[in-house]
Amino acid sequence: MGRNSLTYRQRLEAEVQRWSSFRRGLTGEERQAFDRLVDGSFRYVHAGTLYPLRDAFDVFVMSSLLSHEERLSILEKELKVSMKVDGRLIP
Repeated sequence: MGRNSLTYRQRLEAEVQRWSSFRRGLTGEERQAFDRLVDGSFRYVHAGTLYPLRDAFDVFVMSSLLSHEERLSILEKELKVSMKVDGRLIP
């Protein structure tokens, strides 16, 4: 027997496809940022599959926020290290 419902990945792909007109309206640089946002959300497909009753857009937004939070954390750590090296970090 086949699957009766779409996987989260399929639902996410359909959601991204629904935003294709919006994407086309962006400038080249904005389109690249949009694509990075989408790519970041696909990193958490494994978590989205564990939340099947939620709307795909909701999980997409949460995945995007998580991706941004991780990137900010990495940047903060790098900034703290570089500031310690040149003595500008105030304890």
